[in-house]
Amino acid sequence: MRFVVLLLLGTLLYANVDRSLPYPTEINADEISKQVYFVNHQFYLDNQLLEATKANSILIVRRVQGKKPKVFRAERYLNNDYSDGNTKSKDLVIFISGKMRGTGVLVREYVDAERSIEMLMWLPALRKVRRMAEPSKNMGYSAADVAFMEEAKLRRLSQDDYELVTTSTMDFDFGQMVLEPSQMNRYTKKLPQKKHKLRAEVYVLKATPKEDAWYDYRIDYVDTKHFTVYRTHFYKENKPIKTIDRQWVKVKGIDDERAMWTYWYSIDPETKFETVNYIPPSIININDKKIKPSFWSEKTLRKIKK
Repeated sequence: MRFVVLLLLGTLLYANVDRSLPYPTEINADEISKQVYFVNHQFYLDNQLLEATKANSILIVRRVQGKKPKVFRAERYLNNDYSDGNTKSKDLVIFISGKMRGTGVLVREYVDAERSIEMLMWLPALRKVRRMAEPSKNMGYSAADVAFMEEAKLRRLSQDDYELVTTSTMDFDFGQMVLEPSQMNRYTKKLPQKKHKLRAEVYVLKATPKEDAWYDYRIDYVDTKHFTVYRTHFYKENKPIKTIDRQWVKVKGIDDERAMWTYWYSIDPETKFETVNYIPPSIININDKKIKPSFWSEKTLRKIKK
């Protein structure tokens, strides 16, 4: 359960990047890393509501090689629109299927970049809210899916050294979880099955942890226009140990070049453990002015139905 929770805790430690970060006029390694944070944490939005319908929801699909995939369905509610000088964002995730059905996690991230996040989990079996400790940023996770969480969501910018290796035009043949008809159900049959290719100009950005981590360094391939990361390779002793591919689409109604949303796929090159995180476009609702900030509260957690 811990791995799946980590997958969807969307707005965690942003370092010193916030919604005021302008589109860059000069480029260097540190500036690129800030822009990547901006995109990954969706600072171009006031809020985003991913509410499930009977037919569609967030899908997290995880598969061990040779076995039938496991599917988790969820909803997510993100709010970046705070001006109290204390709260930077709140993120609520509700699981609606399987053994985790009815479990909710509310994450509060503070303006103070050095302050630990607040994580509250609603446990439906106990009918209680429990506080969770902030996940370690240097754990050697065994599942390929959590690598995205660690790299894109948990790490502060100050914890890595960045180097702009080069700028290059590259072809990307994105990874894809290909399912046989016998492996599909009414939800997984909606996963994209056609492999996607793309040619783009990218910054090749190397990030090296300043302290011991589960990898020695990672390489991000960052779009020079949108600052979206198409691919990340994680290396240990100069050998790739995890790969994440992300396919990006423009968020409608937002003029910012960086307003992009991703469908991502990860794989462990050795074990071939795969994960897909997919959000059907039909459930994406952004900048909804009707929902009140009080929705992101412990009270809402307690109202979650099993």
